[in-house]
Amino acid sequence: MGSLDEVPLRPRSLRPARPAATQEVPEDTPIPEQVWQRVPADELVTLVSSILVAHDFADDRARMAAEALCHGDLTGSPDTGVVELLRIHLPALENGEVAPRAEPLMIADRGAAALIDYRRATGLWAVGDAMDRAVTRAGRFGVGLISMRGVGPFGRVGHYAARALPHGMIGLVMAAGEVGAGHPLGMAAPAGAYPEFVLDVDLGDASRNPQFAGFALLVDVLAGVLSGVADHENDTGLLVLAIAPTTLRSADGFYRAASALFGSMLGWEGGKPIRYPGWREAQYLEQCRALGVPLSAPVRRQLDSLALGLGLPPMTSMG
Repeated sequence: MGSLDEVPLRPRSLRPARPAATQEVPEDTPIPEQVWQRVPADELVTLVSSILVAHDFADDRARMAAEALCHGDLTGSPDTGVVELLRIHLPALENGEVAPRAEPLMIADRGAAALIDYRRATGLWAVGDAMDRAVTRAGRFGVGLISMRGVGPFGRVGHYAARALPHGMIGLVMAAGEVGAGHPLGMAAPAGAYPEFVLDVDLGDASRNPQFAGFALLVDVLAGVLSGVADHENDTGLLVLAIAPTTLRSADGFYRAASALFGSMLGWEGGKPIRYPGWREAQYLEQCRALGVPLSAPVRRQLDSLALGLGLPPMTSMG
Protein backbone atom coordinates (compact mmCIF):
# COMPACT_ATOMS: atom_id res chain seq x y z
CA MET A 1 0.00 0.00 0.00
CA GLY A 2 1.59 3.28 -1.10
CA SER A 3 1.81 6.49 0.83
CA LEU A 4 -0.48 9.47 0.28
CA ASP A 5 0.51 12.69 -1.38
CA GLU A 6 2.83 14.88 0.66
CA VAL A 7 1.26 17.15 3.23
CA PRO A 8 2.66 20.49 4.44
CA LEU A 9 5.12 20.83 7.25
CA ARG A 10 3.52 21.35 10.63
CA PRO A 11 4.83 22.98 13.81
CA ARG A 12 6.34 21.17 16.74
CA SER A 13 8.35 22.83 19.51
CA LEU A 14 9.64 26.38 19.89
CA ARG A 15 12.85 26.83 21.78
CA PRO A 16 14.93 29.38 19.82
CA ALA A 17 18.63 28.88 20.38
CA ARG A 18 20.31 31.76 22.21
CA PRO A 19 23.99 32.33 22.97
CA ALA A 20 24.90 31.17 26.45
CA ALA A 21 25.49 34.01 28.91
CA THR A 22 28.99 34.27 30.33
CA GLN A 23 30.64 36.67 32.71
CA GLU A 24 33.42 37.50 30.24
CA VAL A 25 32.86 37.64 26.50
CA PRO A 26 35.99 37.08 24.38
CA GLU A 27 36.72 39.87 21.94
CA ASP A 28 36.36 37.56 18.94
CA THR A 29 32.91 36.28 19.98
CA PRO A 30 30.56 37.04 17.07
CA ILE A 31 27.32 38.87 17.72
CA PRO A 32 24.09 36.86 17.07
CA GLU A 33 23.50 38.56 13.73
CA GLN A 34 26.85 37.14 12.56
CA VAL A 35 26.14 33.65 13.88
CA TRP A 36 22.62 33.13 12.54
CA GLN A 37 21.99 33.63 8.83
CA ARG A 38 18.55 33.36 7.22
CA VAL A 39 17.79 31.34 4.09
CA PRO A 40 14.48 30.73 2.26
CA ALA A 41 12.56 27.80 3.75
CA ASP A 42 11.84 26.21 0.37
CA GLU A 43 15.51 26.41 -0.65
CA LEU A 44 16.59 24.72 2.58
CA VAL A 45 14.16 21.82 2.16
CA THR A 46 15.00 21.48 -1.54
CA LEU A 47 18.75 21.38 -0.87
CA VAL A 48 18.41 18.73 1.83
CA SER A 49 16.17 16.72 -0.51
CA SER A 50 18.81 16.96 -3.28
CA ILE A 51 21.51 15.77 -0.86
CA LEU A 52 19.40 12.73 0.04
CA VAL A 53 18.68 11.97 -3.63
CA ALA A 54 22.44 11.97 -4.17
CA HIS A 55 22.58 9.27 -1.47
CA ASP A 56 20.20 7.03 -3.47
CA PHE A 57 16.87 8.21 -2.05
CA ALA A 58 13.86 8.18 -4.36
CA ASP A 59 12.57 11.70 -5.02
CA ASP A 60 9.34 11.34 -3.01
CA ARG A 61 11.11 9.79 -0.04
CA ALA A 62 13.83 12.44 -0.13
CA ARG A 63 11.31 15.29 -0.04
CA MET A 64 9.36 13.79 2.86
CA ALA A 65 12.57 13.09 4.77
CA ALA A 66 13.86 16.62 4.10
CA GLU A 67 10.65 18.16 5.45
CA ALA A 68 10.93 16.08 8.61
CA LEU A 69 14.60 16.95 9.05
CA CYS A 70 14.18 20.71 8.49
CA HIS A 71 11.15 20.88 10.74
CA GLY A 72 13.20 21.66 13.83
CA ASP A 73 14.76 24.69 12.15
CA LEU A 74 11.35 25.89 10.98
CA THR A 75 9.81 25.70 14.44
CA GLY A 76 12.60 26.97 16.67
CA SER A 77 14.44 23.78 17.63
CA PRO A 78 17.61 23.90 15.51
CA ASP A 79 19.35 21.32 17.69
CA THR A 80 16.95 18.70 16.26
CA GLY A 81 16.92 20.18 12.76
CA VAL A 82 19.15 20.05 9.72
CA VAL A 83 22.28 19.86 11.87
CA GLU A 84 21.37 16.18 12.38
CA LEU A 85 21.81 15.55 8.65
CA LEU A 86 25.57 15.75 9.10
CA ARG A 87 25.71 14.36 12.62
CA ILE A 88 23.35 11.39 12.36
CA HIS A 89 21.66 10.68 9.03
CA LEU A 90 24.48 10.84 6.48
CA PRO A 91 26.75 8.68 8.68
CA ALA A 92 23.88 6.17 9.06
CA LEU A 93 23.60 5.97 5.28
CA GLU A 94 27.34 5.62 4.77
CA ASN A 95 27.78 2.81 7.32
CA GLY A 96 24.77 0.85 6.05
CA GLU A 97 22.63 1.37 9.14
CA VAL A 98 19.93 2.82 6.87
CA ALA A 99 18.85 1.41 3.50
CA PRO A 100 17.50 4.32 1.41
CA ARG A 101 15.38 2.16 -0.92
CA ALA A 102 14.19 -0.46 1.56
CA GLU A 103 10.65 -1.64 0.83
CA PRO A 104 8.33 -2.10 3.82
CA LEU A 105 7.08 -5.61 4.58
CA MET A 106 3.43 -5.94 5.64
CA ILE A 107 3.42 -8.52 8.43
CA ALA A 108 -0.25 -8.28 9.44
CA ASP A 109 -3.16 -6.29 7.96
CA ARG A 110 -6.45 -6.21 9.86
CA GLY A 111 -8.20 -3.29 8.20
CA ALA A 112 -8.05 -0.56 10.79
CA ALA A 113 -4.72 -1.86 12.11
CA ALA A 114 -1.52 -3.19 10.58
CA LEU A 115 1.98 -4.30 11.57
CA ILE A 116 4.78 -3.28 9.19
CA ASP A 117 8.51 -3.95 9.16
CA TYR A 118 10.27 -1.10 7.31
CA ARG A 119 13.48 -3.11 6.94
CA ARG A 120 16.01 -0.41 7.89
CA ALA A 121 14.42 2.41 5.92
CA THR A 122 15.16 5.89 7.18
CA GLY A 123 12.76 6.88 9.92
CA LEU A 124 12.58 10.38 8.42
CA TRP A 125 10.49 8.87 5.64
CA ALA A 126 9.09 5.70 7.21
CA VAL A 127 7.28 7.29 10.17
CA GLY A 128 5.65 9.85 7.89
CA ASP A 129 4.64 7.06 5.51
CA ALA A 130 3.14 5.13 8.41
CA MET A 131 1.08 8.15 9.48
CA ASP A 132 -0.18 8.58 5.92
CA ARG A 133 -1.25 4.94 5.95
CA ALA A 134 -2.94 5.43 9.31
CA VAL A 135 -4.82 8.47 7.96
CA THR A 136 -6.06 6.42 4.99
CA ARG A 137 -7.37 3.72 7.31
CA ALA A 138 -8.94 6.26 9.66
CA GLY A 139 -10.81 7.71 6.69
CA ARG A 140 -12.41 4.28 6.19
CA PHE A 141 -12.77 2.99 9.73
CA GLY A 142 -12.66 6.11 11.92
CA VAL A 143 -9.31 5.03 13.35
CA GLY A 144 -6.08 3.84 11.76
CA LEU A 145 -3.27 2.17 13.69
CA ILE A 146 0.15 1.23 12.35
CA SER A 147 2.53 -0.71 14.56
CA MET A 148 5.98 -0.52 12.99
CA ARG A 149 9.57 -1.57 13.46
CA GLY A 150 12.80 -1.75 11.49
CA VAL A 151 13.40 2.00 11.08
CA GLY A 152 16.49 4.16 11.24
CA PRO A 153 16.77 7.50 13.08
CA PHE A 154 13.61 9.60 12.78
CA GLY A 155 14.03 12.77 14.85
CA ARG A 156 11.15 14.16 16.90
CA VAL A 157 7.76 12.44 16.81
CA GLY A 158 5.57 15.55 17.02
CA HIS A 159 6.18 16.32 13.35
CA TYR A 160 4.74 12.96 12.27
CA ALA A 161 1.72 13.23 14.56
CA ALA A 162 1.01 16.59 12.91
CA ARG A 163 0.72 14.95 9.48
CA ALA A 164 -2.82 14.00 10.51
CA LEU A 165 -3.86 17.65 10.97
CA PRO A 166 -4.44 18.65 7.32
CA HIS A 167 -7.01 15.83 7.19
CA GLY A 168 -8.88 17.14 10.22
CA MET A 169 -7.67 14.19 12.30
CA ILE A 170 -5.92 13.62 15.61
CA GLY A 171 -2.45 12.09 15.39
CA LEU A 172 -0.48 10.14 17.99
CA VAL A 173 3.06 8.75 17.68
CA MET A 174 5.20 7.05 20.33
CA ALA A 175 8.45 5.13 20.15
CA ALA A 176 10.36 2.63 22.29
CA GLY A 177 13.08 0.09 21.85
CA GLU A 178 16.81 0.47 22.29
CA VAL A 179 18.04 0.88 25.86
CA GLY A 180 18.63 4.55 26.62
CA ALA A 181 16.67 5.70 23.56
CA GLY A 182 14.06 7.36 25.72
CA HIS A 183 10.29 7.27 25.33
CA PRO A 184 9.25 9.99 22.86
CA LEU A 185 5.56 10.77 22.59
CA GLY A 186 3.91 13.16 20.15
CA MET A 187 0.29 14.20 19.76
CA ALA A 188 -1.40 16.65 17.42
CA ALA A 189 -5.03 17.75 17.37
CA PRO A 190 -7.12 20.40 15.60
CA ALA A 191 -7.76 23.35 17.93
CA GLY A 192 -10.80 24.84 16.26
CA ALA A 193 -10.36 28.59 15.76
CA TYR A 194 -6.89 28.55 17.31
CA PRO A 195 -3.45 27.29 16.21
CA GLU A 196 -3.25 23.51 16.22
CA PHE A 197 -2.19 21.66 19.35
CA VAL A 198 1.15 19.85 18.83
CA LEU A 199 2.77 18.13 21.80
CA ASP A 200 6.27 16.67 21.52
CA VAL A 201 7.87 15.30 24.68
CA ASP A 202 10.36 12.63 25.66
CA LEU A 203 9.46 10.83 28.86
CA GLY A 204 13.12 9.90 29.13
CA ASP A 205 14.68 6.88 30.73
CA ALA A 206 12.31 5.69 33.44
CA SER A 207 15.25 4.75 35.63
CA ARG A 208 16.29 8.42 35.68
CA ASN A 209 12.75 9.77 35.91
CA PRO A 210 10.83 7.44 38.23
CA GLN A 211 7.82 9.79 38.28
CA PHE A 212 7.31 8.93 34.60
CA ALA A 213 7.75 5.19 35.06
CA GLY A 214 4.06 4.46 34.44
CA PHE A 215 3.95 6.52 31.26
CA ALA A 216 7.22 5.00 30.07
CA LEU A 217 5.77 1.51 30.53
CA LEU A 218 2.68 2.56 28.58
CA VAL A 219 4.92 3.62 25.69
CA ASP A 220 6.98 0.43 25.98
CA VAL A 221 3.84 -1.71 25.69
CA LEU A 222 2.16 0.19 22.85
CA ALA A 223 5.27 0.96 20.82
CA GLY A 224 7.72 -1.76 21.83
CA VAL A 225 5.87 -4.91 22.87
CA LEU A 226 3.12 -4.54 20.27
CA SER A 227 5.57 -4.10 17.39
CA GLY A 228 7.76 -6.98 18.53
CA VAL A 229 11.05 -5.10 18.76
CA ALA A 230 11.99 -7.08 21.87
CA ASP A 231 12.75 -9.92 19.43
CA HIS A 232 15.02 -7.72 17.29
CA GLU A 233 18.40 -6.43 18.45
CA ASN A 234 19.07 -2.69 18.12
CA ASP A 235 15.59 -1.95 16.78
CA THR A 236 13.00 0.69 17.62
CA GLY A 237 9.26 0.16 17.55
CA LEU A 238 6.61 2.82 17.05
CA LEU A 239 2.87 3.15 17.41
CA VAL A 240 1.35 5.50 14.82
CA LEU A 241 -2.32 6.33 15.30
CA ALA A 242 -4.79 8.54 13.42
CA ILE A 243 -8.32 9.27 14.65
CA ALA A 244 -11.05 10.83 12.51
CA PRO A 245 -13.24 12.64 15.07
CA THR A 246 -16.01 13.41 12.59
CA THR A 247 -16.83 9.69 12.36
CA LEU A 248 -18.03 9.93 15.96
CA ARG A 249 -19.60 13.40 16.10
CA SER A 250 -20.47 16.31 13.84
CA ALA A 251 -17.65 18.41 12.45
CA ASP A 252 -19.30 21.57 13.76
CA GLY A 253 -19.66 20.13 17.25
CA PHE A 254 -16.04 19.02 17.35
CA TYR A 255 -14.82 22.38 16.03
CA ARG A 256 -16.77 24.35 18.64
CA ALA A 257 -15.64 22.08 21.48
CA ALA A 258 -12.00 22.29 20.41
CA SER A 259 -12.23 26.09 20.16
CA ALA A 260 -13.67 26.28 23.66
CA LEU A 261 -11.04 23.97 25.13
CA PHE A 262 -7.96 25.61 23.67
CA GLY A 263 -9.34 29.12 23.98
CA SER A 264 -9.83 28.55 27.69
CA MET A 265 -6.11 27.76 28.08
CA LEU A 266 -4.94 31.14 26.83
CA GLY A 267 -4.24 33.94 29.27
CA TRP A 268 -1.64 35.83 31.24
CA GLU A 269 0.18 35.11 34.49
CA GLY A 270 2.75 37.37 36.11
CA GLY A 271 2.85 39.54 33.03
CA LYS A 272 3.72 36.57 30.81
CA PRO A 273 1.45 34.95 28.21
CA ILE A 274 0.17 31.43 28.81
CA ARG A 275 0.09 29.34 25.64
CA TYR A 276 -0.39 25.66 24.88
CA PRO A 277 2.08 23.54 22.86
CA GLY A 278 1.86 24.42 19.19
CA TRP A 279 0.98 28.11 19.54
CA ARG A 280 4.50 29.56 19.57
CA GLU A 281 5.66 26.98 17.06
CA ALA A 282 3.04 28.15 14.57
CA GLN A 283 4.16 31.76 15.01
CA TYR A 284 7.81 30.82 14.52
CA LEU A 285 6.93 28.85 11.38
CA GLU A 286 5.15 31.85 9.89
CA GLN A 287 8.17 34.05 10.60
CA CYS A 288 10.50 31.56 8.92
CA ARG A 289 8.35 31.40 5.81
CA ALA A 290 8.21 35.19 5.60
CA LEU A 291 11.72 36.16 6.74
CA GLY A 292 13.77 33.02 6.16
CA VAL A 293 15.06 30.18 8.32
CA PRO A 294 17.93 31.09 10.70
CA LEU A 295 20.96 28.81 10.39
CA SER A 296 24.18 28.98 12.36
CA ALA A 297 27.22 29.98 10.31
CA PRO A 298 28.93 26.54 10.61
CA VAL A 299 25.77 24.70 9.48
CA ARG A 300 25.30 27.15 6.61
CA ARG A 301 28.90 26.59 5.46
CA GLN A 302 28.52 22.83 5.59
CA LEU A 303 25.30 22.90 3.58
CA ASP A 304 26.78 25.23 0.98
CA SER A 305 29.78 22.92 0.71
CA LEU A 306 27.48 19.95 0.08
CA ALA A 307 25.60 21.99 -2.51
CA LEU A 308 28.87 22.82 -4.27
CA GLY A 309 29.76 19.13 -4.36
CA LEU A 310 26.48 18.45 -6.17
CA GLY A 311 27.03 21.26 -8.63
CA LEU A 312 24.26 23.35 -7.06
CA PRO A 313 24.40 27.07 -6.18
CA PRO A 314 24.59 28.10 -2.52
CA MET A 315 21.37 29.04 -0.79
CA THR A 316 20.13 32.61 -1.01
CA SER A 317 20.82 34.83 1.99
CA MET A 318 17.86 36.81 3.31
CA GLY A 319 18.01 39.99 5.36
